[in-house]
Amino acid sequence: MAAAGLKQVSAKLWEMPQPLGNFAGELLTRGRSYYQAFQIIAEQEQPGLSYPAYFLLAHAVEVILKSYLAFKGVSKREMGRKPFGHDIDYIFSECERRGLVITDELMKPLAKGLAHINQDHDLRYPTGFNLSIAGPKHCTSSVDALIAAIAPVVEQAASIAQIRYIAETRHLRGKAKIQWSD
Repeated sequence: MAAAGLKQVSAKLWEMPQPLGNFAGELLTRGRSYYQAFQIIAEQEQPGLSYPAYFLLAHAVEVILKSYLAFKGVSKREMGRKPFGHDIDYIFSECERRGLVITDELMKPLAKGLAHINQDHDLRYPTGFNLSIAGPKHCTSSVDALIAAIAPVVEQAASIAQIRYIAETRHLRGKAKIQWSD
């Protein structure tokens, strides 16, 4: 049995699209890392760190939500384009439309708020925008609830994808390199 889309590029190089379950797991891991960095910076309570901290939070939420979309079958290409892009409010709504249930009632307003403060790249670049969002301590319970809802299904999909990948490419182990084609 050959992995879906596995193509030989050269004697020692093969390519295949990254399984979405694998990609979903990597997104979740990366999103958790950005979230942890947000928490570390937010604890410092130093002037001038609010914009970087909330940029990390916005990116963490975006990437965690996109891990759910990948689990649900949305391709990398689709997620990189409009209407997805970096629109956290839209991404959150699309996750809900696809079955995500978050019991924390502050998550939806947080997603809207992060989308608003990030819509014109105000967190990345000086635009004269005055940052107005709930303090870090008010955000963590919502993001923790988001991770708690998403992690079990994404981690399971990532494990299944990894097992399939290993089984489908075992004939190449030690003989060739496999890289993602997407």
